[in-house]
Amino acid sequence: MKQNYFSLAFGLLLCTSCISNREEEYTLPSNLLAWQPYHTGDVLRFGQDRSSKVRTFTITEVNSHFITYRTGGTAPVYLGPSTKIKAQQLDIVARRTDTIQYQPTPTSTPAHPDSVLIAPTTLLSMSSTEYGNHTYVFWDRGFGYLLPLNHVLKGEALYDTTAQLLPTMRLGTIAYDSVLRVSDGPHILPTSPRTKSTRRIYYAKGYGVVGFVEGSTLWYRLP
Repeated sequence: MKQNYFSLAFGLLLCTSCISNREEEYTLPSNLLAWQPYHTGDVLRFGQDRSSKVRTFTITEVNSHFITYRTGGTAPVYLGPSTKIKAQQLDIVARRTDTIQYQPTPTSTPAHPDSVLIAPTTLLSMSSTEYGNHTYVFWDRGFGYLLPLNHVLKGEALYDTTAQLLPTMRLGTIAYDSVLRVSDGPHILPTSPRTKSTRRIYYAKGYGVVGFVEGSTLWYRLP
């Protein structure tokens, strides 16, 4: 009999978790959003320090939205009260506009190595969830990095030796404050045989990407 009472009580506990109306909403804080300067239609111009070449990128989309999901409940064991989560996501999408970019396909040949037009890609992605805030920067399809902005905002030492916070930095004719220099992020997508990998990015508060090193060549933001 005791076993039956225990089973009934445990079953009621599970049912209670299933009908929980708990809700939690996570939004990006203003001090983090201060590192997001982009607006739809912005044109980013970069000059090469070894020549007069100019590379341009256009911001095609700034998409802020909430993702809804549930945590806890039973799956198949009790994981705590079922909670509805609303997590904010902010994605910045850009397209390179100084040239038409293509990528290899299985049918590419030496005479025609690239055959598919590259669509606009994510440049910056910010999210706020029950696990904290995260900011990823991607560059020209070959570079991705989790920016250590949580540590920067708290004044903590950076955990990754590939990242460094520079109080000031001058690139070209422009001086910037609070610049993150991040190197050798994971290459999430293969690059075309005709392109060189991005090795380093400079990301400034209020300006976004202000410079990058492609191969051994520096490109810097133009006014």
